[in-house]
Amino acid sequence: MSSNFDSTKKAIVVANITAVLLVIIKTVVWIMSWSLALLSSALDSTLDFFVSLFNLYVIKTSNDKDNSLYNYWKWKIQWIWAVLEWAIVWFSWITLIYFAIRKIIDWWAIESLNESIYVMIASIILTWALVIYLSKVAKKTKNLTIRADMLHYTTDLYTNIWIIISLVLIKFSGLVIIDSIVAIVIWIYILTSSKWIITEWYHMLMDRKLDQEILDKVIDIILNTDKRVNSYHYLNSRKSWDDIFIDFHLVFDKDISLFDAHNTWDMIELKIKEILENAKVLIHLDPYDDSKWKIYV
Repeated sequence: MSSNFDSTKKAIVVANITAVLLVIIKTVVWIMSWSLALLSSALDSTLDFFVSLFNLYVIKTSNDKDNSLYNYWKWKIQWIWAVLEWAIVWFSWITLIYFAIRKIIDWWAIESLNESIYVMIASIILTWALVIYLSKVAKKTKNLTIRADMLHYTTDLYTNIWIIISLVLIKFSGLVIIDSIVAIVIWIYILTSSKWIITEWYHMLMDRKLDQEILDKVIDIILNTDKRVNSYHYLNSRKSWDDIFIDFHLVFDKDISLFDAHNTWDMIELKIKEILENAKVLIHLDPYDDSKWKIYV
């Protein structure tokens, strides 16, 4: 766990440093060229920096599981940031649309085209190297924060390629309007590709159950681990970032000893954790099926 935490923390620091370099380079060249495509890329890299910075705080905070006030840790803090990130994306998009329309009306020329192209090539190389590194860390740690960062920078990689294409087209055609069109298209792409943030936030808020395919495997373990298990009921599940919560009732024959029933409980729990590494399993033992009973307190 400590090794994975160190690898995750290091990966986010590397992502932060890379994002800062990209923001500085792109902003300087944007001021030189007044290219909206470069502005969109600089805004996106700025967003990347704040996202990675907050991810570093979240990883550090949520890794501390010994907390008397928050018994179930602090993973949901990540989803507070998810909503803020979505708001920042929308604000950036509205700002960019404003400048794009102004540019179409006023017909601003793009200067320092060659320098802009060189900067975008350097950005692609830096982003590509970062995506490869984050991919390796994500496979090693299985951390969803790193995977989300990797997907985000992969999106950046594609947008940077499109920006180079647009700058080259402007260089040879002289059609400045291409800059505004590409900038708008890039941010529409970013908006649509980041919609998963809100989708996942909603599922987390509503405690969505696990996929049925996974639950079928859990049910198979419940029914086939020990023949003395007659049935089960009240199977519930939810996922909170890296952690999976599963609870259900096991129905045994009423003559089974508590010792034997507890051993079966342990075996079922271990088997579930073999297929779901971060599962937290809570099992209630029943001597009969009370799922159809109405209990009034």
